Amino acid sequence: MALGASDLLFDTALFLSRRQRALVRAQFNPKNPFFLHNFSLEGNIDTIKTLKPDFDYALELFSGNGEFSTALADENLLGAGGKIKSITLYEPSFSEFAGAKCINELADIPLEEAKYDLIIANSCLNWVNDLPGLLSRIKRALKKDGLFIASFLGGRTLNELRQSFLSVEAEETGGASMRISPMIDLENAAALLRRAGFLSPVSSSEILRARYDNVFALFRELKTMGETAAFATRNAAALNRQLIAKVATNYQEKNADSDGRVGATFEIITVSAWN
Repeated sequence: MALGASDLLFDTALFLSRRQRALVRAQFNPKNPFFLHNFSLEGNIDTIKTLKPDFDYALELFSGNGEFSTALADENLLGAGGKIKSITLYEPSFSEFAGAKCINELADIPLEEAKYDLIIANSCLNWVNDLPGLLSRIKRALKKDGLFIASFLGGRTLNELRQSFLSVEAEETGGASMRISPMIDLENAAALLRRAGFLSPVSSSEILRARYDNVFALFRELKTMGETAAFATRNAAALNRQLIAKVATNYQEKNADSDGRVGATFEIITVSAWN
């Protein structure tokens, strides 16, 4: 059953427009802002290397600027002699993308039944409104004994920033608004796969700690990644300079290292399961 407008958590059109801008900028940015995406795909490539079966026809969802297929080729894993014979790329934020078949809305991912023996999603599942529905469609798109591997940001991501917003807003307004997207935790990740009917789900978590000059540098990086909040329903309490300044002070006081720089936590959850 399709979700109604009142059931939507994310404004996917807004998210995809920001993601498109971020991906375009990244092509001309010597400092690639998609370090989380790249970290995830490196782990997934290591997983694929250890698997016994080869894969004739793979699909990558949220393919970004093609980093995963490029890395596969660099490792000699893609092509006639590789672990993956061919791969199709889908990047939702582009209507046209390097000859790949692309889409405009997350709900419209074109998945043909029983077509692929491997489906990879290296990011962005945490932005899908109807994730159980998409997982069910991914399962149907896999051939028998096909494999699904996904990596996405987990629930501990940006926990420091969440706490600073909660603390400051509780003090200033007596309440708190949702400022950072809710994310899937490790336990729920495997449960979602089981609910969709996948077999032998496995999930793991890795914590990355990035360091920034201050919280404003963190804000800029999140914007550069296209990962700023995109809620379907806007917060009643708008942000203002005074509130942001107090959040920055709170963050600095609680998360600064000895050199004055601040840390930020990113959790990468990886799941895999068989059809």
